[in-house]
Amino acid sequence: MTQLFAGVATIVLAIILYGLGRRPKKPFLRSTDVSEVVALNRAQVELVQVAALEGAAEHDPVIAWQLPSSSAERLALQQSLRRSMDAGPDLRLQAIKLAGQWGHQSVLPLLCRGLHDSDSRVVEAAAAAIERHRGGHQPASAQPVRPPRNVARMR
Repeated sequence: MTQLFAGVATIVLAIILYGLGRRPKKPFLRSTDVSEVVALNRAQVELVQVAALEGAAEHDPVIAWQLPSSSAERLALQQSLRRSMDAGPDLRLQAIKLAGQWGHQSVLPLLCRGLHDSDSRVVEAAAAAIERHRGGHQPASAQPVRPPRNVARMR
């Protein structure tokens, strides 16, 4: 009998110690109302968007220039664009925008170089500037194209 009492006492003692040793569970959230967090996030996003718009307006001046009228001016413009492409990211961006405004075919290598730039703004500007040069070259006179000689076999 003593062994039975000792076994029961051990089990009761283990249950008591297990119940005392456990920590009470805390709820994950005190409440499920997250409207304050949403309002805070919206306010922060609006501040960031306003700051981005103001920064873009300050750093994106309108480039005023005239088309080169002589070949010497054209060469000088090309050289200044190449020098700007070797400078910092802001000058590279200005060079790409200026080349896009010019739209001459001689700046295509410069625009292609801008597509591989490390600055994403330069890449976007180069892609927008090169868009006008995409597509096939239109012939000067649109002559109807003859069908092949063996057109009877194709039908």
